[in-house]
Amino acid sequence: MDVTLGADTKQLSEIVVTAVGIERQEKALAYSTDVISSRSLTQGRDTNPIAALQGKVAGVNIGKSSGGVNSSTRITLRGTRSFQGENQPLFVVDGIIIDNTSIQPSTGSTNQVDVGNRVGDINPDDIESITVLKGPSAAALYGSAGGNGAIIITTKTGRDAAAQGRKAAVTFNSSFTAETVLKLPDFQNEFGSGYDLETYVPFENTNYGPRFDGKPVQLGPPAIDGSVQTIPYSAVRDNVKNFFNTGTTFQNSVALQGGNEKANYYLSFSDATQKGIIPDDKFRRNTLKLTAGSQLTQKLSATTSISYNHNKTDVTFQGSGNGSVLNNVLNTSRQVDLENYKDFINNKFATLDGWFSGYYDNPYRSIADNRYVSNLDRVLGNATLNYAPLDWLSFTYRAGADISFDRRKERNAIRTYTSRRWPNDGSDYAGQAIDRPANNPGRLAETDIFISNITTDLLATVKRDVTPDINVTFIAGGNIFARTIQQTSQTANALSIPGYYNLANRVGEITPSDDVNRRRRVGIYGDLTLGFRNYLFLNATARNDWSSTLSPDARSYFYPSVGLSYVFTESIAPLKDNKILTYGKIRASYAKVGNDATAYQLINTFPAATGFPYGSLPSFTVSNLSRNPNLKPEQVKTYEAGLEFGLLNDRIGGEVTYYKTTSSDLITQISVPYSTGFTQAVLNVGKVENKGLESSLRFTPVRTSSGLRIDVGANFSFIDSKVLELFPNVSQLDLGSGDPVPSAIVGQPFPVLKGSAYLRDPQGRIVVDASGYPRKDPTLQILGRVNPKYIIGGNLTVAYKGVRLAAVVDARKGAVLWSGTRSTLAFTGSSLETASNGRESFVIPNTVVQNSDGSYSPNTKAVADGGFEYWYNRTHGVIQESNIIKADYLKLREVSLTYDLPKALLEKSPFGRASIGFSGRNLLLFVPSDNKFIDPEASLFGTNNSQGREYNNIPSTRSYGANLSVTF
Repeated sequence: MDVTLGADTKQLSEIVVTAVGIERQEKALAYSTDVISSRSLTQGRDTNPIAALQGKVAGVNIGKSSGGVNSSTRITLRGTRSFQGENQPLFVVDGIIIDNTSIQPSTGSTNQVDVGNRVGDINPDDIESITVLKGPSAAALYGSAGGNGAIIITTKTGRDAAAQGRKAAVTFNSSFTAETVLKLPDFQNEFGSGYDLETYVPFENTNYGPRFDGKPVQLGPPAIDGSVQTIPYSAVRDNVKNFFNTGTTFQNSVALQGGNEKANYYLSFSDATQKGIIPDDKFRRNTLKLTAGSQLTQKLSATTSISYNHNKTDVTFQGSGNGSVLNNVLNTSRQVDLENYKDFINNKFATLDGWFSGYYDNPYRSIADNRYVSNLDRVLGNATLNYAPLDWLSFTYRAGADISFDRRKERNAIRTYTSRRWPNDGSDYAGQAIDRPANNPGRLAETDIFISNITTDLLATVKRDVTPDINVTFIAGGNIFARTIQQTSQTANALSIPGYYNLANRVGEITPSDDVNRRRRVGIYGDLTLGFRNYLFLNATARNDWSSTLSPDARSYFYPSVGLSYVFTESIAPLKDNKILTYGKIRASYAKVGNDATAYQLINTFPAATGFPYGSLPSFTVSNLSRNPNLKPEQVKTYEAGLEFGLLNDRIGGEVTYYKTTSSDLITQISVPYSTGFTQAVLNVGKVENKGLESSLRFTPVRTSSGLRIDVGANFSFIDSKVLELFPNVSQLDLGSGDPVPSAIVGQPFPVLKGSAYLRDPQGRIVVDASGYPRKDPTLQILGRVNPKYIIGGNLTVAYKGVRLAAVVDARKGAVLWSGTRSTLAFTGSSLETASNGRESFVIPNTVVQNSDGSYSPNTKAVADGGFEYWYNRTHGVIQESNIIKADYLKLREVSLTYDLPKALLEKSPFGRASIGFSGRNLLLFVPSDNKFIDPEASLFGTNNSQGREYNNIPSTRSYGANLSVTF
């Protein structure tokens, strides 16, 4: 029976695929690794293999940025360390470095799209296993590319079927899941449109009007034909919930594999089709993969693999602005039933001029008018030759490419509103201009993104027994890595004919952009492992890289690593074959790696200018960024020590790891005085320290001869970080813009959110003014850390005679999140908190007033009212601390139930194996009581470094599904 926990149990003889495809015995490793099996990856039926790691590996922080189709998944190992550089790990598929970029169409909060990330292109059913190399020690042979650790993905090759003598085996997998919204804000259902608590305003999106009384009221201005819409003045409690669809995901894959003792092959095709919870949002991924291997001669073997996938994404925008569908939904008054306005063509009260709001559009109209469409083609291939002229000597040459071409089209429709006035009907608005949203001239942007990664490796491996007690393995190799990104775009910022989305339909000139980014890195490396009596292992590596992105004086950089692994249960006689302490190992390692710069940071560039020197004449001017010809590589030093153990015939096992990483000379763009002629400059600055404790435990409390087995696993991570220094006389570096903004601050965790805050007394109580309203601190304050301090995961597996139940939980604690959704709901008066005091005058709890002598006294002054003035004008709209929520959560991440049909039942069928299953993801979510708004995994900017903020993101989802797998 095949029983697998989230992370595979480590055995003495386990072989682990490590850096540059080197296979090692687990007991020889001097650093922590985790191996996740194919079955564990696919049990929850997530389309993204990285999301399937959530809760299963210690020291790993994974977050899915939204509940949209093909949403991006960000992963960091052991915290973040670089101010502006890459903080995600290196991704390697079958020995080839692959691209995992997530290029957003917008750098601001408007027109945001979750474009996914490239690891999500891989079909999870094609993966054999994933090895997580958590730090520089484990990934040292990758050089500067491996400074953040590495994720090693090994795909299926057909070798297993070939080893069983099966010349052709067909496996078919099919699954269906339904997705519903996991968490929505808590809404108030007492008050409707208006802003002064007394007067109903038929065109207001804010819900600070009178209390609902159920009486008929006019909604919106009169239609063009003069007719008036009347509705009950009552809350539509589920108007937001009912806007969302039930999303669906169909995944089907078929694989043909087999071979013999000299050859193997694996051929697969997969189709994944998603329909989102946002109406009309959809995604489709098709993948075709072929892998083949052959023993050409007794000494020469070859393997090759190529995969092609096509992605089609068609979604609407999120974030702020009238182009964001969620922004329009959340700005819908509580008495409006959105489902009545789907037909914006024929329903006169759903059209541009007929929609009730004076400021925001019908969200169904936004869905149709504002779209992002992407067609991505990607080819990932590699070829490997292995030549072993002697028993102790072998050579490996590997070459691979990852090439993608993404064709994007963003469109925003022309919106022109009819200028009208209210009729002279004696109403409060008689004769006044009817408020309408701002006209929009339309927009069309077409972008082509070409990305190419080329990797080659040449390795020579020597394995010899020096004496009966000592064996040596030495690997020498060289690597060349070349990367090209070309991004070309054309934007029409105004259109002529409505509904015709062609660049020829522009008004004015097209705004063009053409960027080419090329970089190359060459490295040579060596790896030496000395083994003594198969229980003591010393490993040392050295690598030297030459980078095209650094100056000639700093282009070459060298970094070593060294590690020691001691399996004491193999060396101490009383412990050998011990039934209590089955396995014991201690290990320690040290590594130093570098990190080069992004391209074109050495010499000042001359981008295209606008309006210089004369009107629209083409011209170029010096960039506002001062480059640095003396850039040095970033430096990362890490120490790691750990203990691994197995007890009671391996019924209990686990490991504990402590690590400390120091990153310095971080390549960063900083602001400089305008008097320099620039606004920013590139420098080597700062030092960041990350340290932490990781532990995992596995336990098999039940294992009977009848086949019943229960496995329990848990992992825990403590991650602490601190900015040790920036540069002389500077203690803070903002990593972006806005309020709040992620920042690096000396002495604080990295990063933190810093922004406007309440003025507080020494005891932490909010200080109010003479009117009883909170005072704003004149100095920006630290609002909390962005990354969690504690990460906890747990899994349970129960198996009995072909039935397998598996569950995974995942928890985060210690971080905060700025919620633009909370701010929006305070603006509109839709959130439950805005009605917490019945919109009556109240004294803000636990507040004080400052006396003339500087002392503080309890506040007794009530605010004037509990309406718009308090909730937005005095708090959420001006003091961003009021929009901070705890990002802690506990999730029931996965539950799956699988039944393997008995072989006796299949004897007379064409099937060799068959199983049916049911699965669910994100079934339960528990958050702190103050988070009545969102799933704290949300992130507005996807996978990039600007974390800790969300703004009207598509809500996350829970999913339920069924799957079928047959082999014949």
